[in-house]
Amino acid sequence: MDNNLKNTQIILSDGKNLKIEAGVYAPQANGSVMATIGGTTVLATVVLGALDTEKDYFPLSVEFQDKLYAGGFIKDSRWLKREGGLDDESILLGRLIDRSIRPLFPAGFQNEVQVIVTVLSNDKVNGVIIPAFNAVSLALSISDIPFNGSVSATQVGLVNDLLILNPLNAEMEKSSLDLIVCTGPFGVNMIEAGANIVADDTVLEAINLADQNNQKVNSQIDTLVKSVKLPKIEYQSISPDAKLIKEIDTLISGDIDTFFKNGKDDGKHVSLEQAIFEKVTDHYQSQIDKLEITEASLKLAFEEIVKKHIRAKTMAGSRFDGRKLDEIRPITCRIDVLPQVHGSALFQRGLTQALTTVTLGPLSQKQYLNSSVGDKTKRYMHFYNALPFSTGQTGRVGRPGRREVGHGALAEKALLPVIPSEEKFPYTILVNSEVLSQNGSSSMASTCGSTLSLMAAGVPIKHMVGGVSIGMMSDGDKYILLTDIAGIEDHNGDMDFKITGTKTGITAIQLDVKRPGLTFDMIKDTFVASKTARLQILSTMDSVISLPKTSVSPFAPKVALIKLPEDKIGEVIGPGGKMIKALMKKYQVQIDIDDDGIASVSSLDLDNTQNCALEIENMVREIQIGEEFDGTVTRVEPYGAFVELVSGKEALLHVSELSTGFISDVTKLIKVGDKIHVEVAGRNQENQIKLSAKKFKSEHTGDAQPQGLPQMERPSRPFQSRGTIGKFKPPANINRVNRVRRSN
Repeated sequence: MDNNLKNTQIILSDGKNLKIEAGVYAPQANGSVMATIGGTTVLATVVLGALDTEKDYFPLSVEFQDKLYAGGFIKDSRWLKREGGLDDESILLGRLIDRSIRPLFPAGFQNEVQVIVTVLSNDKVNGVIIPAFNAVSLALSISDIPFNGSVSATQVGLVNDLLILNPLNAEMEKSSLDLIVCTGPFGVNMIEAGANIVADDTVLEAINLADQNNQKVNSQIDTLVKSVKLPKIEYQSISPDAKLIKEIDTLISGDIDTFFKNGKDDGKHVSLEQAIFEKVTDHYQSQIDKLEITEASLKLAFEEIVKKHIRAKTMAGSRFDGRKLDEIRPITCRIDVLPQVHGSALFQRGLTQALTTVTLGPLSQKQYLNSSVGDKTKRYMHFYNALPFSTGQTGRVGRPGRREVGHGALAEKALLPVIPSEEKFPYTILVNSEVLSQNGSSSMASTCGSTLSLMAAGVPIKHMVGGVSIGMMSDGDKYILLTDIAGIEDHNGDMDFKITGTKTGITAIQLDVKRPGLTFDMIKDTFVASKTARLQILSTMDSVISLPKTSVSPFAPKVALIKLPEDKIGEVIGPGGKMIKALMKKYQVQIDIDDDGIASVSSLDLDNTQNCALEIENMVREIQIGEEFDGTVTRVEPYGAFVELVSGKEALLHVSELSTGFISDVTKLIKVGDKIHVEVAGRNQENQIKLSAKKFKSEHTGDAQPQGLPQMERPSRPFQSRGTIGKFKPPANINRVNRVRRSN
């Protein structure tokens, strides 16, 4: 079977070409494509497996492997250097591809299909997702696996109000929009976006631009596929038999009518459906025993019947739970639900309920991530958790699955544009959404709950963010939109279009479709419905808490940041960490200094944090000539007094500055602990601070006559932060010399 393509290119957009090699690498896969843009290379392979009649969903798996070696990195672990296991970023990229290609496999096709994408080289200039996606599309299209492609993806950025197609990584760093749009033969079938509060009209314009570009790319893929001419395999369809569907429909018609009459947003529809299905299996039990029919085929037929009735009822304008098409389920909001956490809120919409908490920590608790582009950190994270009880069922409890990772990432992306900067709010922020009940739009409930809990925690977010999912039922060209879809509408509908944002703009989008694609008019109508609902939701949230609290919880650490000059970092740390350890012990705080010289001081006690930060600031500050201080005498010597100007910094006030006449004993004038007003008069040749005390000097005329010996110069003593250098030891004869020193 020859499906080779060599020295071939696809024009992704102006000046950006994708080099293609198909069928050259991984020859035992059903389809393989090596795609290169610049110095970034990805390999996409697709393999066909056996028929799987046990699952009630199409058994497609997409694995994304971002190899560190592709960027020239070794795994950042002391003991484990082998790469393996999926990080959240790889899971999200795999889900993105999955959501785009899944609707394009034929109905009834139930063979296992595995897609694996491997990043083999990363120039860190070009992104990996667009070459990866288009490589998968081409690999499926030229393989013998049934696939109703072609499908392609375009990324759009927004820099200085200019939309950019397939931007470089450096351009994306400046972009206020990160939009990926996928288009198949029947329209747009996937959208993923993060936006820095971008206007709805601008995002729509970007979607339209990407869709038009995708159509050009799809045309090129179609041409390449025709040149290969690979026949698709014959496969066994497991679509339910039309005769069986009719028999079962007649059998349970009365039960279905009762099912719809009792339609409520109470989650009981699942058990009611199960009871009706048990009636079906009881009726066909003898045929099941004789292996004349399978329970799986009965299940497929039953689900087809339920879907048909729900869609017909909804298309007629009547939703399952009796709501109007644009009606949002009743909303309940509460804050400060949990007494000990740093911030908490409950957001409930209908039967969907999310309890969200906020935990604050010092910046040293950021998350560190490895990728082929390089290491990066995150100081704001959102995790989504949904245990089996949230659907009224038993099930596995363990590591969050791909769905949980995806929902958490969407809520995180939705709030990221309003999170304050490190300078304004120097905390690591961890948000956890515990979804206690699921019945549609739980990721949007998590987004709304996150906004409330962040405000309750005293995080000064810039704007409130709300989110809602818009669903669809369609019949040919006719379609209706459903605001705030419940679980049964999501399962039997055509799309789940989630949009989050503030009152003025969009922050995130995630579109999943079960139909082959959407027209641009459908997308525009969805934006209108979504914005109307979003504003209603934000208004309800605003009635509970309108502004972030002005202080963090007493249980949260109090954090201060100090930018240390490069030449002062060692002074703060001290030899062997002596100084920083002493500061932490003195103030009962935690001090962390990052590679950029940012010192983070944290403690549960605000005064301790502030006092420690002040001492560090004083340690590294430059004392200016002319500055005046009300200092404290820390030590008295025959040649003068040492005065602490600010915490951690002292200088010598020479004896000649204490009196207009000769002084026989300095301690008669000044003692340790005395307060004295001094001025920085200058610096000597060793850059040591010279102090003067004009008022004090004018008030003291001396107490003895000089003995005629020449005045000794001020002893050389390097300027120091108190406690970092050993005590100065004057010469053995210093007392004798000072006793006979002449006055100035």
